[in-house]
Amino acid sequence: MFCRNCGSKIEDGAKFCPVCGESVTAAIEGGVEAQPDGAAAPTDEMPAAGINAPANEAAPAPAKAKRSKKPLVVAAVVAALLAAGGGAGYYFGVYAPEQAREAAEQEALAAKHAVRFSVSAQGWDTSAGASRLPVRITGREERGKKVDAVRYVDSDGEGVELRRGSYKVEVAASPIAADGTVYAVPAEKLSIKLGEKADGKKAVDAGDVALEPVEASEVTDDQIAAAKKYAEEDEGAKKAGFDFDAEALAAAATKRRDDAVAAKQAEEEARRQAEEEAKKAEEAKRARTFETDYFTMVLPDWFPMDWLEFETTPDALTANDVKAQDVASKANFTVYATDGSPRGAETAFSKTIGKTSSGKTVVLSGGPYWGYVQDGYRPLGINYDFTGETYCNLLASCITLK
Repeated sequence: MFCRNCGSKIEDGAKFCPVCGESVTAAIEGGVEAQPDGAAAPTDEMPAAGINAPANEAAPAPAKAKRSKKPLVVAAVVAALLAAGGGAGYYFGVYAPEQAREAAEQEALAAKHAVRFSVSAQGWDTSAGASRLPVRITGREERGKKVDAVRYVDSDGEGVELRRGSYKVEVAASPIAADGTVYAVPAEKLSIKLGEKADGKKAVDAGDVALEPVEASEVTDDQIAAAKKYAEEDEGAKKAGFDFDAEALAAAATKRRDDAVAAKQAEEEARRQAEEEAKKAEEAKRARTFETDYFTMVLPDWFPMDWLEFETTPDALTANDVKAQDVASKANFTVYATDGSPRGAETAFSKTIGKTSSGKTVVLSGGPYWGYVQDGYRPLGINYDFTGETYCNLLASCITLK
C-alpha cells in the first residue's frame, strides 16, 4: 500500500510511513486505504463501473487524485541536512584535527636541530685557517631514514644539524691546524638521541671531544694523507665562512714533521756525543784516581799524567818524574799515612792533610830538594807557572781522607 500523505510505498504490516512518518493505522481506521497514484477506493456514492449501471450508459472516468509534492521536497532536504550535518561534524571534529596533527608531526620529524660539540684541541682554530673536524655520524631518524654520513665541526663545536633520531658519532680523521699540527683520533664514540625535547632548543649538546696533538716527529704520512683527504671533501666550509687550503695545510704538516725529525736526530746525536765524552771523561778520571787504605786522590784533568809514573801502596802514593826536565820543572810528590811525625826529608813543600778515621796522619810532600829551590819555582814547567805553595795546595785539594 501507499502513504496517503506523501505517496511513498509502505510495506505490509508497517504502522508508519518510513519517509514522512504518517500513521498507517489512522488512515485505515478512517476508512480510506492508500492507493496507487490516480486510483480511488470505491464508495457507496460511487458504484463500481459495470455494476448496476444502465446497459447503454458508459461509466464515468475515475477522477485523478491530486497529491502535494511539498512533503517529498521537505523530506529530501531534511535528509540532506542530516547527512551534511553528520559529515561536517566528523570532518571538523575528527578528520581535520587528525590531519593537522599528522602534518605537524611530520613537520617536526623533518625539522633539523643544531648539534653542538665541546671540542678541546690545543692550537686548533678554524677562524685562523685550520681545517674543520670531520665526524662520521651513523644511526636512524625517527621517520625511519638510515643515516651514515660525514659532517664537519668548527673549533666552536658547531656545524652539524640532525633530525629526531638516535645516532653514534666518531672522529673520522684529524683536522690540521694552521701551523701543521696533527691530532690523535680518539677511539671513543658519542651517543646522541634527539626527541621532542630538542624542539625549540637553539642547540643540543652532543658531548665532549678531546683532541691531543701528536708529537710532531711521530706524525705519519698516513695521518697527514687522511687529514688532507677529509679537508678536501669539506665542500660546505666556504659556505659556512671558513677558508683554508688543504694542500698548503698538508705541506705545513709534512714540514713540521720533517723539521721535528731532523731536530730529534740532531738532539740524539748531540746526546750520543755527550755520552761518549762523559764516558771518556770518566775513563780519564779513573786513570787520574788513586786509592789507598787511608785516602783517595783524584788529580785534575789538566794534570800532565804523561810526565809522571805512579806507584801505590796501602798507605802511600808516589809520583816520580819520567821526563828529563830542568830541576825547576820537577812535579814529583808523595802522599803517605803515618802513625808518627812527618818524614824529615828536605823537599820543596810539605803539608799535613789531616787524620783518618783510624787515627793515621796523612802528609803531602814533594818537589826538588831545598838546595835547588829558587825564586819563581815552576813545578809543572812553562805550561803552568805555579809556585811551590800553589802547587802544594792544588795537590792537597785532590785528596779525600778515609
